[in-house]
Amino acid sequence: MYRKISFIFAILVVFGLTATPVFAKMLNPTPEKPVTLRLGYADNPTWPDTANIPEPEHAYGLVFKSFVETATNGAIQIELFPSAQMGGSKEMTEMTKTGTLDLCIETGNMGPFFPEFQVINIPYVFASDEIAWWIFDNSQFWKDLMAEMEKKANLVFLGMGQNGVRNFTNNIRPIREPKDMEGIKFRVMQSPVFVKTVEALGAKAIPIAWPEVYTSLQTGVIDGQENPISVIAYVGKLYEVQKYFTLDGHTWSENMLVMNADKFNSLPDNYQHILKIAGLHGARADRAAEAIMSRVLGLGVLKDNMEVYAPTAEQVKMFQEKAQPAVIEWLKGEVGDKVVDDFLAAVKEAEAALGY
Repeated sequence: MYRKISFIFAILVVFGLTATPVFAKMLNPTPEKPVTLRLGYADNPTWPDTANIPEPEHAYGLVFKSFVETATNGAIQIELFPSAQMGGSKEMTEMTKTGTLDLCIETGNMGPFFPEFQVINIPYVFASDEIAWWIFDNSQFWKDLMAEMEKKANLVFLGMGQNGVRNFTNNIRPIREPKDMEGIKFRVMQSPVFVKTVEALGAKAIPIAWPEVYTSLQTGVIDGQENPISVIAYVGKLYEVQKYFTLDGHTWSENMLVMNADKFNSLPDNYQHILKIAGLHGARADRAAEAIMSRVLGLGVLKDNMEVYAPTAEQVKMFQEKAQPAVIEWLKGEVGDKVVDDFLAAVKEAEAALGY
């Protein structure tokens, strides 16, 4: 079965590229001196050698690279640096901002570089993945916010993949209601909004870089962490050092492809367009890989190795009512009322467009 999933994924990726009509229009003469762009990300390049499906960021990188190199007829070459070779997400984002790295896939660390971005991490704000996607792919709010990010952070938005919906794991007790969070030390990403979310629920938040998480759980430096199913089950194999899993879905988490703005704007307009289209294709591959890893394969792995609990709708509302107001109030103090209110309005717009 898993081999079939891997084969189907590969076919979909290849068909998605070869069947794209814009390819014929984009091809350019083979250049004498190709431009090489370096892309860093955290996920591992295990597929197809040792895994049945690519990790989401690697799927993003593979499709992005193939599209760009094909559409430019080799004028732009994409060099992939997976497995956090260039550092953690925060370090790679800093390198991309300054131009030391050309592109990176960022996850949960944009707050220090562009605080307004943190609106998407308001806990329990998206009722489903497709609401988030609609905002990133269709809303004027997002277009305006990304234009502002380019000005303030020197980063160009090229596409939004999905790291997944984040859930809690720990070694202390099953978490069914907010009161069960009290006193537990959770690792969070190095971004203030994640700290505020965990603290609002009564637990202790400890920012730790991703490469150190497994060992920190193993040695008891922290009691728990929060991540998407795909990361817990496959990328990090955290079930080996965690007992309890709570499917609360508190925060939607991004895999966002960004590029150094100076580098991007130095390229001809037709190449800029190709990079943006490639970013969209890569984002869709990332979302598909994450969905299969989490919804099809990963949850089964966790059920086999951990005590899994799915809160009721009433219990999720308890989490939401405790965490969301505190984070929204803090965020308004950081970035102002307007961007938060405009984002919440965009969520309502997406819900209406999708029939929620």
